[in-house]
Amino acid sequence: MSAKRINLSFSLNRKDDLEVYNILSKQKFKTDYVIKAVLSYIRERDKSIDKEIIKQAVKEAIEECGGITTENSRKDDNDCVQLELPDSIFDMFDNL
Repeated sequence: MSAKRINLSFSLNRKDDLEVYNILSKQKFKTDYVIKAVLSYIRERDKSIDKEIIKQAVKEAIEECGGITTENSRKDDNDCVQLELPDSIFDMFDNL
């Protein structure tokens, strides 16, 4: 297995650069630390993208089914009727 090197430069005049430089300087295993930091950042970023895609898909599915009314119909005993989402909205998740 071969090893590859990447050289990093930090401008100590910039706040973020200085902060990262100081953090890395204190680490004993810098390569391992950077690998974990980058992978953690990428995974969190990907999660938020997935959430946005799912939110948009749900919005589109609800619109295709005619939307959801916000008004509550009242029964004679003054209890709110529970409005149900069509099954087709939940079927969408099976197709993801």
